[in-house]
Order: sequence, then structure tokens, then C-alpha cells
Amino acid sequence: MRYDTKVLFIKNGEGSHYDPDLGEWIEDEPTVTVTDVNVTDLGTERSVKVFGDVREGAKVIRTMPLFSLPEFDHIEIDGKTFKETTARNPSGRHSLIVQEVASNG
Repeated sequence: MRYDTKVLFIKNGEGSHYDPDLGEWIEDEPTVTVTDVNVTDLGTERSVKVFGDVREGAKVIRTMPLFSLPEFDHIEIDGKTFKETTARNPSGRHSLIVQEVASNG
């Protein structure tokens, strides 16, 4: 298995707040963890089991053994944003099924 795709696990900043003096939302810096993983498209059969139908933009992410999965709000792969749908930890490897979502940037 090749771990040849860089992904970013992004945790939004905890100190984001509204500043009434400036009249705007102040974003705290997010925490970003970058790692190499194996990414494949989700198969048709598995998509039906997980979602109940075939979904485009669904992927399977497999981490290297003993990788400690960080806390995250979303994942970026090749500039696209994904949210976690399910997660498993077989044999010390994390396996995530993610679904592409519209980015707000």
C-alpha cells in the first residue's frame, strides 16, 4: 500500500470570537497536521452500505501504522474539503471514510 497523498487535518482555532469594537469576526489560527496517507475512491458496494446510495466525492483514507490521529474539524486533500463520515482503527491503522463538502473559502 502506498502512502503517497499529502492530507491536512485541520482543527479550527478555539479562540475565534466576535469583536464588537471592530464589528467583525476574528478567526484564531487553525491547527494543521500534515501527513502522507493512502487515499482511494469509495467502492460502489461500500458506498451503498455506508450512505444507502452511490455518492460521488467519497474517499477512503488509510494512515500509516501507529499514526496518532489528531483532533480535526475537516480534512483537505488536493485543495478540496472533506468531512469524516466513519472511522475505524484496524491493526493500529486508522481508516476514515470521508465525503467531499463545499468549502467556504
